[in-house]
Amino acid sequence: MNRITNTKGIIGLLLILSLGLVFQCKDGLNEDQLTEDLYQNSLTIAQESNRKLLIVFGADWCPDCQSLKDRFFNNPEIAGILHEKYLTIHVDVGRFDKNLLFSEQFDSPQKKGIPALVILDPNEPKKILATTKGGEFSSARTMSDEAIAKFLSEY
Repeated sequence: MNRITNTKGIIGLLLILSLGLVFQCKDGLNEDQLTEDLYQNSLTIAQESNRKLLIVFGADWCPDCQSLKDRFFNNPEIAGILHEKYLTIHVDVGRFDKNLLFSEQFDSPQKKGIPALVILDPNEPKKILATTKGGEFSSARTMSDEAIAKFLSEY
């Protein structure tokens, strides 16, 4: 990947993230639509960077979600896998009352617990490569780093 393409991808991602923060602050906006827009833009960036899209459904109040997110950033092995293979977006499910329409297109993986993960090939976004439909990460605080890395490495 050349420097210009990489720079465009990084700028695009930063723009997406900053728009998401701006829109979260406004009342009355359709959160499902904002998340769908983030998703569509992320698919494009993932496709251009030749990485899979990892969608993490979670919430700020969830200790397992926070544990998983911390390991995404602070565990060198997990962070390396994510950087190499995935573009990751985090979708807030609130108290299981946010982004419900958005999550339906992935069979609502958060119904069995959060964090819930969905892995997509951006070239075939309707084809789910992997999902945690059974609450597999809902005990992320007690999961080993190796188990998280193994799941992410398999796809």
